[in-house]
Amino acid sequence: MYIFKKKRNIYMAKIFDLIGNILFFPFGLKRLELPERIRKILVIRLDGIGDVMFTTPLYEALKGKYPEARISVLVSIQTKEVVEMNPYVDSVFVMEKTWFSAVSGIKFDEILSILRKIRKENFDIGIDLRGDMRNILLMLLGKVKFRVGYGVTGGGFLLNMIQDYEKDMQEVEKNIRLIKGLDCKVANRRLQIYYSQSDQANVLEFLERENVGKYDSLLAVHMGAGYPSKSWKKERFLQLLKELNERNYGRIVLVGNDNNDICFNYIRKRLSIDYISTIGRLSIRELAVLLERCSVLISCDSGPVHVAAAVGTPCIVLFSGTNTLKQWGDPDNNVNKVIHKDVECSPCEMRICPQNTHLCMGNIRVEDVLYELDALFGSMAGVAE
Repeated sequence: MYIFKKKRNIYMAKIFDLIGNILFFPFGLKRLELPERIRKILVIRLDGIGDVMFTTPLYEALKGKYPEARISVLVSIQTKEVVEMNPYVDSVFVMEKTWFSAVSGIKFDEILSILRKIRKENFDIGIDLRGDMRNILLMLLGKVKFRVGYGVTGGGFLLNMIQDYEKDMQEVEKNIRLIKGLDCKVANRRLQIYYSQSDQANVLEFLERENVGKYDSLLAVHMGAGYPSKSWKKERFLQLLKELNERNYGRIVLVGNDNNDICFNYIRKRLSIDYISTIGRLSIRELAVLLERCSVLISCDSGPVHVAAAVGTPCIVLFSGTNTLKQWGDPDNNVNKVIHKDVECSPCEMRICPQNTHLCMGNIRVEDVLYELDALFGSMAGVAE
């Protein structure tokens, strides 16, 4: 997803790097050493919830190596809650419109504002975790002294430290590789998310209004996905919810944001069973609180899966052929059940499946989900009682 696919973009990036290497070679950027005293560190990750969740093991490691340094993270407005309560993060810079936003409309005045903030901080180290030329330029123009990244889409000549990029490497490990170059050791690879007492109180109050008892079992279902190629048919979600109701493993809770409205409206008009809807009603941190309270989450490959992993809730993941399990799976998670159907066109890395059949998700049956659910509850003694 991160490497250019169109030949035009590939050639443009190569030409940009060629010219840049010629112009910047006399300055010997890569021969520069780390500043003697590290006071401020900037980490950039401007894309989705899952992407930012995969950065969370890094902050503890950075703070462990540089205990006196102030660590700042630049994220999108959609993901700021993933990091803003993290005890190892000192400040969070937020962009409302980024070059990775699903909704177009980059605000150049906002970019200038972010640049002024970065320049004012006078960062000693900047780390671009994605490997994106635009992020690298942001660090350069923001006068970050020592820039670390991959530079796989161009701009590598602007980095002081560049690591070898392995596309299929697991995402947490890919992030760790960058800070290992700074002599940071990551002892805890588990995804992390932190919430406040207020977040806990809000969720508890919500559940009380829905007449959920302290020991009632909750079964979370997330019907959304980052883009259509990762989505499951709404008709199958409808069938699944009816079957879940029959099995009575717990009260069904629908989770998701306002982007799930189309699917939810379809479900709401056709589903007469008892369920709780939190669609568009919870923040990311409140979602973490709720998922921690749930016995299991059933979801397509999306941000809530990684939030659930951070709070230790088992997931049944409907994984499309868009990406590879090796890259986006969690090797330390032995609880999750991943349903994945091999197809010839996988991994396609397409936002929209060009084939009407959409086989990678179309081949996932309701029975497959129920089978994994039964197996999961069978291994969780006492959960269903």
